[in-house]
Amino acid sequence: MTIYVLGWANVVIAEDRRPDPSHEELREKVRTCLTYHYGQPEDVSRRSPWELMHWALAYGVDAEVTVRGHPRNAIGWLCWNGSCGGQRLFGLSAGKLTALEGAGLQGHPGQFLAVLAQCRVRRENLMKVDGRDFNVTDLIEYEQFNCSSGADLSFKLIGLAYYLDTESTWEARDGDSWSISRLIKEELTQPVVQAAPCGGTHRLMALSYAVRKRSEEGHPFEGQWRSAQTYVREFQEYAFEFQNPDGSFSTEWFRERGARDDVARRVQTTGHMLEWLTYLLPPKELTQPRVTKSVEHLTELLHDNPSRRWEIGPQGHALHALAMYYERVFEGATACNDPMLDAGN
Repeated sequence: MTIYVLGWANVVIAEDRRPDPSHEELREKVRTCLTYHYGQPEDVSRRSPWELMHWALAYGVDAEVTVRGHPRNAIGWLCWNGSCGGQRLFGLSAGKLTALEGAGLQGHPGQFLAVLAQCRVRRENLMKVDGRDFNVTDLIEYEQFNCSSGADLSFKLIGLAYYLDTESTWEARDGDSWSISRLIKEELTQPVVQAAPCGGTHRLMALSYAVRKRSEEGHPFEGQWRSAQTYVREFQEYAFEFQNPDGSFSTEWFRERGARDDVARRVQTTGHMLEWLTYLLPPKELTQPRVTKSVEHLTELLHDNPSRRWEIGPQGHALHALAMYYERVFEGATACNDPMLDAGN
């Protein structure tokens, strides 16, 4: 079985995007941190699919898990519906692939598709459920078919904005017509500051994915697209307004400035904020002090507490933030160049 990806090692960084020598120390700190945690793979017998999705997110196609003492590719294991803590992520309904939600499974509709998108796994990648072959395209179609107004659509938007053209339209289960523009409209009516999961950062990431894809395709920013573009820019400034002098982001998300001493809370909030901003900001802004201080702070929190057992959700997003930063700023190479393993080995 092959996992098709746009590999990190294949990303080419233009000369004017390379960091200056003063950032070499930060590069080594981030690399050391990522390499340490990479060397602590999760065991599928002890982690749920939801937990392993976060581990896979951290290291993308390089992420490994342990299966009965042997290393396996994390994304491959999940795509092949491997057992995780006695649970499996997928089922069948009328012979078609179904992504399951609930405790230990997907916490939000479209969550696994969003993980695949953020790891840049291709549509052709093989998936297996009960001995039947599927691929990522089947999962895309499942998520399109199950769009529902008023639901949490953040993760669907990440996945569908990545895999579809921004002009795409489709019909959902209830006969309603949907599009990326409609997903944006639905998301813009939902809260960020109040009641949104993880402080609203997933919703902002989703809107940012759509905005970047629209820009890459060269389509005009009108209507919902312009609203989304303005929205993420405004929240970008809010994030930096509430940033603390040590580089951490507010422990109260977007509600107000906050700097709790709780290191777990700091990893959660700064990790999520930095993950979103690292994706959103143009390369030249990623080496500005307000960003590098945040990267250094988060790196120190994770690296200076080696014996701490972090909650895997916040840890996964924090490591993903550092891995993305390493890729975008430091020559486009992943911090861990170990060979990719598939689920069938």
